[in-house]
Amino acid sequence: MATWLGLLGALGLVVGVLSCLAAWRRAGLMVKCRGLLSGLVYAGLGSGCLAFALTLRAFDAVVQKTPAAEVRCRWRSPQAFTLTLTRLRQGTRQAPQTFELRGDQWSVSGGMVTWHPWLTALGLPSYHRLTRVSGRFSRAAQERLVAPTAFEVDGEGDWLWAWWYRLDPYLPFVEAAYGSAAFLPVDPDVIATVSVTPSGYLIERVRLDPRRASP
Repeated sequence: MATWLGLLGALGLVVGVLSCLAAWRRAGLMVKCRGLLSGLVYAGLGSGCLAFALTLRAFDAVVQKTPAAEVRCRWRSPQAFTLTLTRLRQGTRQAPQTFELRGDQWSVSGGMVTWHPWLTALGLPSYHRLTRVSGRFSRAAQERLVAPTAFEVDGEGDWLWAWWYRLDPYLPFVEAAYGSAAFLPVDPDVIATVSVTPSGYLIERVRLDPRRASP
């Protein structure tokens, strides 16, 4: 809807400007005034449609939620578990990846780059890349006693995010470059969907049928 409204607004604005230019060249005060008035009406309606379309675009960008991965866990011992990560790229499921982690919670993290509002209003999505999975303990004292377990999802860091991060202070169209993380307790009875929002990672859970709980 926002796209068609924006095109309609742009068309109205162009027609209004051309009408005003054509009216200015006409002879006769009354004819010129009528032409200018008609052009201003078209331009005003076009501007209003464009403004409303940009508002809709901005709202869509704020509430946008893009699925990035699915996660399932299975206990190996009281403080160790297997995490299966299936990444989603443009709605297509990638090959599952399996990681052996310690703790009673799991975490995903990655780099985020958000653009200034005028680019967001035009529909430009935030940059993100899921780079790491890790195990964690719900109690900090316990986590200090056990070596952390963390793995790079791709086996390497995100050089593009590091580039954005270094140049962030000098690029007027970049609002922020930062790292984002989200975590959940280990629960073999749920499948978790990790999504990207303009504010960072979001995890939603779906409880499985007990007959399908084991991966």
